[in-house]
Amino acid sequence: MCWYSADHADKILQAEAGQRLGIREVHGSNWAVRESELYTPRPCPVCLIDRTTVLFRFSEAQQLTLQAAPEAEAVFRMLKAPKRDVFQFSDGHEVSINALPADLMFDVLVVPGREHLSAVLKRDDTETAVSEEASGRKSWLERASQLL
Repeated sequence: MCWYSADHADKILQAEAGQRLGIREVHGSNWAVRESELYTPRPCPVCLIDRTTVLFRFSEAQQLTLQAAPEAEAVFRMLKAPKRDVFQFSDGHEVSINALPADLMFDVLVVPGREHLSAVLKRDDTETAVSEEASGRKSWLERASQLL
């Protein structure tokens, strides 16, 4: 992804908080690409800054194959010796970008040095969740009162 694409891509984009990316095999190596370019002939790689936090969203088949929960947070690391791109999961295990399945989707949660943007996204998610929870309670109360 970042080490390989830096040497083999004409153009590279930088990951942004809130962006949805996917894993795509390009030139025999896995790259992160924008969701919209997952199936295009010449995708542009999206590089993650070291220590970027992401949220993987595993399909049902990927959950079975990887023995993973539907969603899992990980921290991206660009290791220097030897040069490798890996994701470190909260349970401590590391997975190389090249060991991940193609078409795996993930969301960029926090980009180091741009935490203020990530905080805005988290606040919006929290407000939405609180609002949805409140409306869910309201509709439940309405249904319960109709039954009585």
